[in-house]
Amino acid sequence: MTSPAESTAQVKLQRLWKGTLFVGIGGGYVLLVAMLFVYHGWRAALLALFLIGVSQFFRYIANDVDRIGWRMSNEPSDEAVGETTKRYQRRMLVALAGLIQALNLALIYQAYHLGDLRWMLPMLLGLVLIEVLYSRIRSVNRRVEFEEASYGFKDRGPLTRGPEAMRASNQARLDRKLDELKALADEGLISETAYEKARDKHRIRSVMDEP
Repeated sequence: MTSPAESTAQVKLQRLWKGTLFVGIGGGYVLLVAMLFVYHGWRAALLALFLIGVSQFFRYIANDVDRIGWRMSNEPSDEAVGETTKRYQRRMLVALAGLIQALNLALIYQAYHLGDLRWMLPMLLGLVLIEVLYSRIRSVNRRVEFEEASYGFKDRGPLTRGPEAMRASNQARLDRKLDELKALADEGLISETAYEKARDKHRIRSVMDEP
C-alpha cells in the first residue's frame, strides 16, 4: 500500500511533469511566432499570436469542462448524474475541441499562404507535436486530480520541510477539494447530501492519516 509520503511525492512529480509539458508547449508556440516575425514580418506574427491566444482561451474553458466531466464520473454521489447532463458535457467538450482545431487549421493555412509547403509542413508538424503534449497533460490531470502544474521554483513542500509541512500541505489539498465539491453542490451538479458525505469522508481520512 502506498504511504502518504510516497503519494505526496508522486503527485509532486506529476505536477512537475505537467509544468514541464506546459513549458514545452509555450516554447513551441514562441518558436513558431518568432519564425513568422523574422521571415514574414510583424503582421504575420501578430495574426498567429492572435489565433494562438484565442485557442488558449478555448483550451482553458475546455479544461474546466473536462474537469467537471471527470468529477461527475469519480466523485461520490448519492444521485447519479443524468445522461442529459453527461451528453451536454461531452458535446460542449467536442465543440471546444473543434474550435481549437479550426484555429490550428487557420494557422496552417496562413503558413501555406505565406510560403507554400516550405512553411506549411513545419507549421503542421509543430502543431501536431503541441497537440500530443496537450494530450499528455490531459492524462496527467487525471492522475493528479486536476491540481495545478508545478515549475520547480523554491520548494516549500513536504519533502523539504518535514512532517509538519506535509500535514499542512495535505490540509491545504483537502481544503481545495472541499471547496471544489462545495462549488459543484452550489451549481447543482451534485446533491448537498453527497457533498456532506464526501466532506465527512475526507475529514475522517485526514484525521486517520495523522501520526
